[in-house]
Amino acid sequence: MGQRARKHEDKLARREAILAVAAGALGRRQYASVTMAEIAEQCGLAKGTLYLYFDSKEELFLATLELELSAWFEHLATRMLAAGRMSARGFAELVARSLGEHETLADLLPLLHTVLEQNIRLEAALRFKLMLRDRVVAGGALVEQVVERMRDGDGVRVLLRTHALVVGLRQMADPPPQLRELLGREELAVLHIDFETELADTLTALVEGMQHPLPANHSPARART
Repeated sequence: MGQRARKHEDKLARREAILAVAAGALGRRQYASVTMAEIAEQCGLAKGTLYLYFDSKEELFLATLELELSAWFEHLATRMLAAGRMSARGFAELVARSLGEHETLADLLPLLHTVLEQNIRLEAALRFKLMLRDRVVAGGALVEQVVERMRDGDGVRVLLRTHALVVGLRQMADPPPQLRELLGREELAVLHIDFETELADTLTALVEGMQHPLPANHSPARART
């Protein structure tokens, strides 16, 4: 029994080491440029051995995203509790800064639905979704506790909408390498955005709108002709 436990512990330790290498290999590189062969080599493993732990590259990076999300939610919770009651702007700036400090998470989130969930086992997908549900529900309750004028259920909605904002803004702010120099040209300056700045501004507007919802009987004024 003791030997079996040690083998299990060794396997978990190796899995964690693989995930750390995967996160480091991604860094500020594009996901498509990272290969399983590269990960295996950096781990000192045969490529086939790597597939004993993860069935695909997508599953490997989904597990990496799971760790990154868990770490970010813990980080965000600590920051929110330390800050106490916050305005929409204060919350939005805190979220934007925290994501700027977790670049691997910000890079992987835009890949979740279009890439990482496309070639994985259902068990892996279910484990990830259950983790995400638990984190969003717990995080949402904390958002309602510390952010002014939040109603029941608003915290979860804020976090899900933040996810959507990160997916869109990160892709706009982080173009492929071959386009970065092009987008640096003066005539294209209007298309350049700073991820943290735009996320803070957009999330502020979103949360303020939720804090001051329109009356149920409100209807937009008709355009004058």
